[in-house]
Amino acid sequence: MTDAKDNPYIIKDADGRLAATPAGETLLNRIVTDAKGPVYAFTNEISPLFAAAAMARLSRRGSDLREIFLDEFAAAGEDGAKELIDRVVTGYGDDSVQQLITVAAVAEGASNLLTKKIERSRLASYLEQSTRYIYYDQKDANGAYKYFTPSGLPNELATAYRSSLDRIFDLYSEIVRGTTEYVQKKNPAPEIPAGGDRAELIAWRGATRAQACDAARPVLPVATRSTVGIVASSQAMEAMIRRLLAEPLGEANDTGRMLLKESRKVIGAFLKRADLPDRGLAWILYLRETKEKLKSLARQYLPAESADFAEPVRLVSSSIKDEMDLVPDMLFEVSELSENELRKAVAAWPADRKQEVFDAYVGARMNRRHKPGRALEKLHYEWEVTADYGTFRDLQRHRIVDAWEWQNLTVKYGYDVPELITNAGYEAQFRACFVESEKLWKTMMDAGLAEEAQYATLLGHKLRYRFMMNAREAFHLLELRTSPQGHPGYRKICQEMHRQLSGLHPRLGAAMKFVNQSGDPPLTRLDAERATQLKLKLLDEEK
Repeated sequence: MTDAKDNPYIIKDADGRLAATPAGETLLNRIVTDAKGPVYAFTNEISPLFAAAAMARLSRRGSDLREIFLDEFAAAGEDGAKELIDRVVTGYGDDSVQQLITVAAVAEGASNLLTKKIERSRLASYLEQSTRYIYYDQKDANGAYKYFTPSGLPNELATAYRSSLDRIFDLYSEIVRGTTEYVQKKNPAPEIPAGGDRAELIAWRGATRAQACDAARPVLPVATRSTVGIVASSQAMEAMIRRLLAEPLGEANDTGRMLLKESRKVIGAFLKRADLPDRGLAWILYLRETKEKLKSLARQYLPAESADFAEPVRLVSSSIKDEMDLVPDMLFEVSELSENELRKAVAAWPADRKQEVFDAYVGARMNRRHKPGRALEKLHYEWEVTADYGTFRDLQRHRIVDAWEWQNLTVKYGYDVPELITNAGYEAQFRACFVESEKLWKTMMDAGLAEEAQYATLLGHKLRYRFMMNAREAFHLLELRTSPQGHPGYRKICQEMHRQLSGLHPRLGAAMKFVNQSGDPPLTRLDAERATQLKLKLLDEEK
């Protein structure tokens, strides 16, 4: 601790207690929202590094956090904060400190294969360019479409790769533009009187465009470039970087190195262990070696091909057979009994009393955001799905699940042609994209490039994936993803999941009252686009 002469922000009184000086109080009024009250937030006047460093000292000092800041960091400056973080994170390995600061990073030009590898981390937040609202047929300044070409391809194969993807993008452009015209002719624009509100017209344009983009999306290559925004704690960012560096794909390795380099410019003190030989590099090597060993054993002992495609959506298992077994768990929080006592008491109840508790726990839900409590997290469902990569990308955004794993992308499981594409007259062009893709995929596989061959697949090619979710998450996922404005592909998957869940647990299925089992409306996004325009109008009126 510095004395008053060195630290103008804090002094020690006669009893040895610390107190802010007038200068310290002035500083506190700038950097926190309340200098005296028990709850406050740090303002933008202070670097997040300072705030994190002060919080890191809480476990070793019993002082008010504002006191700690004035005593240890206000006069020391940012170098003092960095020095403390170095000691705590690097020296002591205190992982909890790494959760105190976040970094916002962006990966531009990431392939749609890489985006899912980035977004595999559960404890981070992401935002990605949508295939629903953007035409992907615009070329860059060099006249190239937005797709990724893996480095290291032999010259002849690189030429064939670019030629195939160019043809697919040419066809995609024809399909998406033509389908947009078809949808707009079939659903004419609203008539807007002179000087009238154009919000309905804007909503119509957005909805018709989304309808066409949804239908054309399956022919976009997995190599299509996108932009991903990432907000993560330093701990989550470090874990993400290590996973990317352990991947067999060069694009993932390059992105991992760049994320580490750029994140260090902002939160460098928190990422010192990321590539230390005995820490980060050892972890990366562990991940690589275990994955390669498993691949080798799978090739050695398992059949190479699958023949199990009878059920595209399958409820593999459920952790609880009878949903009424959850009744004791529903009562735990509001009682004083142990779980054993609750189970013994409830076991003697008649069915109608159990149903009364079950209904009370679910409650009078007014919308899908009203979810029952955490007792439902005790019940887990395991799902296996074989469906197109495009809808997988949408569902993979739900990270409050377990065992989210997916197999390598392939052309072996086929694809579906959307009815809208056939009706619009573009089925031939649609199928031609898949013929081109499958030919390129086989060429790359024959060249021994199994990982890179995934870039040749299309978003419409099916893959197999699995995950587990608890019953409470099922309320969220199934009610959200069956809403009318959702993509028809994942609506169908989630409607089938709800049907199978309801067959096993009918009471829970019925409690998911906002699952929408209806067919797709003519313009799936129209109501949502109208709602957006209304919100914008209300905001304008508030100004």
